[in-house]
Amino acid sequence: MFCVIQKIQKKKQDPYGTHKEIIVNETKFGFVGEEPKTSYGYTYSDERFERPILDAYKISIHHSYRENGKVKKKQWVICTMGYYDFIDSWYGDHYIDCTLKEKLNEMGIDEDTFHEMINAKLEPLVKQIELEFQQTEEYKVKKEQEAILAAHRAAEAAFNKEYGQGEYEYCYDVFGTLRNPVYLEELKVKKKVEEEYARRSYEESFKRNYSNYSGEGSSSYYTASQSNYTDDEKKVLHEIYRMASKKFHPDVSGDDGSKMKFLTKLKEQWGL
Repeated sequence: MFCVIQKIQKKKQDPYGTHKEIIVNETKFGFVGEEPKTSYGYTYSDERFERPILDAYKISIHHSYRENGKVKKKQWVICTMGYYDFIDSWYGDHYIDCTLKEKLNEMGIDEDTFHEMINAKLEPLVKQIELEFQQTEEYKVKKEQEAILAAHRAAEAAFNKEYGQGEYEYCYDVFGTLRNPVYLEELKVKKKVEEEYARRSYEESFKRNYSNYSGEGSSSYYTASQSNYTDDEKKVLHEIYRMASKKFHPDVSGDDGSKMKFLTKLKEQWGL
């Protein structure tokens, strides 16, 4: 039992070559009462590369055997693939699974054995076709388009992570060209406002927690004279103070000095 690949000729040229260009398209979107925004997507040109090679390959499994002293042959056609099909797909996309199972039962082989026979015969042909295709202008354009789209996806993911999901397409097109600098500046301002709001919220929370902890303004506030830490414990507290003061100094943290003031009060409580 062995695989046979028979070269034949198609009557019509394959019309489905690679699109010759990636084209930017614009879509306006907005809710009622809002000024619509323009998003920049992409599509492909209608014009495609011609695929003039008409070669096709019929893949089949042959089996020769003797019956009553005579040589007989059986043949199972698996599929037929055009020259360019080997560029865009593999042979498994060109047969029907249920029909293949019936043929495998007739042949008396399992699917792994079947694929081993096919691949052993097809591999040299596929390599030859791929090498030939790599010399064409279509291949060059196809690789350029793949690189453009890969860069676009990476830039889009990074931008949306920083400014919000779906925002990239309102600023840049698929080629990375800035189309709406005004909206980009709005996003930057919005981000700064959000960061400032988060910073202020953190500081307010810090102050509230400090007030609750220290009992500021009440008799529960412990002064330095009430400290009863041992000398060894004070050494540890002094190290904590030293490390924290480096982090919370206004020149480092960039705040209004509230963190450092709180740390100084802790130092007094600890009796340092």
